[in-house]
This record gives sequence, structure tokens and C-alpha cells, in this order.
Amino acid sequence: FFFCVVGLMSSSIDNPSEAHPLYAVDTSRAKDGVWLVKVPNYLADLWLNSSSDGPVGKVVISTSSGVVGKGDQKPESQVRLVTDDALTIEAGEASSLVPKEHQFLIQTTPSLAAGNRGRPGDAKRSSAMSGQELVILCEEDVPVSSGSSPVNPSRVTRRYSLFGRVNSRAECRPPPNSKYMMLKAQQCKARNKARHEVCILDTPVRNYRPVANHEFNIEYEQRKKLEGKNVRRERDDVLQDLFKAFERHQYYAVKDLMLLTKQPMSYLTELLKEIATFNTKPPHKHMWELKPEYRHYSQKESGIAKPAPGKSG
Repeated sequence: FFFCVVGLMSSSIDNPSEAHPLYAVDTSRAKDGVWLVKVPNYLADLWLNSSSDGPVGKVVISTSSGVVGKGDQKPESQVRLVTDDALTIEAGEASSLVPKEHQFLIQTTPSLAAGNRGRPGDAKRSSAMSGQELVILCEEDVPVSSGSSPVNPSRVTRRYSLFGRVNSRAECRPPPNSKYMMLKAQQCKARNKARHEVCILDTPVRNYRPVANHEFNIEYEQRKKLEGKNVRRERDDVLQDLFKAFERHQYYAVKDLMLLTKQPMSYLTELLKEIATFNTKPPHKHMWELKPEYRHYSQKESGIAKPAPGKSG
């Protein structure tokens, strides 16, 4: 089960379905009255982390004579929570600082306060109780049959229902003594403690990781060893190879011409600037084409000429 306290308020949205998806909510128990009990964090942690299913404490209601008003004497009731000793021991080093007794401050709605004036521990309602209307929203898992075909599979296993309406509120207040103040100081120190600490290492730490030699890197190294470095050849020989290449295709990328001529990039680019033009616009962007004075394509060939395969460079 998952419980959530929800505050009700008016909405200015005309169509709520446009802001959030709508889900069916069971409201059969929406009018049931429930208690909202607030306890300190250290006490809630003790309850949640308890190793046994035994009692966590007991509620003691004591009555003492008191004076209410000017002349009427009426007995006053006090509600106290006495924590079990076995549960306090589980707190560890802070077990001696955890308060054993806590005072309950009871607050009720106006309708209940009028009908139950003698409720134990009743006190004047705070602004939190008078200005809010709280309900309990319950969300639980529901098994789905295999034969069903839900529209929204992500929500079919969840069921929502209103568990009740908060009409009474109890605040568990610790005693303001020196032990409680020492407990809060200890909690503040634990919260402010640095998560990362500087320490001296006895052995050196490897701050690098081995890098795998990929297959394409191995092939590239082997090809470089077989082909050797690109050595500059005679200018006329390279130009002859370029003209032969442009006879096969009208457009070339510089990387493809490097593979064909086996020449360095700088030397090849220098020769291409003399006989070819570099296209900077689509459809043959970043590709080289012979200058008009070096072309001898027929009209039919120039219309159907295709660029050389490969990436543009």
C-alpha cells in the first residue's frame, strides 16, 4: 500500500483532462474520519527499522485536576507516548539520548471539537488544521487477469481510492530537555559531516585503462606497411593519372583521388587547383570537377555523368 495526504483546493482549469490524465478513484470511504499523526524523524526511523514485530510503545492517558475559566474546576487530560525499552536500545550509540516519553498535542475539526469537548489531550486548533482540508489517497497493486486487454498497460496494476478525510490530528512532541538537545546536535553533526574524506593510499592507483586495438585500426596499419608512404612523383605523371580518372567520372572527392594517385594531400591539392574547380554548392558539394578548358565530354555524356563513389572530402 502507498498512502499520501492530499490537500483539497479549487482549480482554475476549465478542462482538467487536458492537464492530467484521468483515472478512476474509489470514493466509498471518502467520508470516513481518520487521524493524522506526526512523529519526529528519529522516532519514525526506529519504527521502520525495527527488527521485531513487537510493540513499539504504549499510549498513556492521565487525568489531573486543573482550573479552566474563572471558577470552574475541570480535570485535564494528557496523552503521552511511552517508547518500548527494547526499541530504544536499537538506536545504538544514541539510545541514551532518545526520549522515552513524548507528549501528544491533539487537534480536531470544529464539528468534532463541539461534540467531543472532553477528548483527552484536546488543544486549541492551529492554523494548519483550520485552513486545510486533508484527505488520504491510497494507491495499491492489483493483479491483472491474463485474458484482459487493457488500454493503458502501465496503469492497469494500480488502483486508487480515497481512504478517508482527516478530522483529527495528533502531534508527537519530544520533551525540551538537555538530552533531546544533545540528540539534535548529534544529528546536525552527522548531517554536516563531509561525504568525501582525504586519506593516504598505500599502493598507487591505476588512473588509466587499456584501450582495445580495433580491427579497422589493424587493417589500416597493415595497409600502410604494404603501401608505404606517399612519395611525390613527377608532375606530368600525376596530371596524366588525374585526367584518366576524370575520363571515367566527372566529379571526384579528394580522398578518392588520393587513393588513385597515391600522392600526399598538399601536393595533390596544388595540382587540382591548376586543372579543376572545387564545388561549394549542391548537388556536388565538396567535390572536384575539371575546368571547362580541360573538358571534352559530349553533351550526352555530360548530362548523364555520375560522381565517383565515396565520401566527399
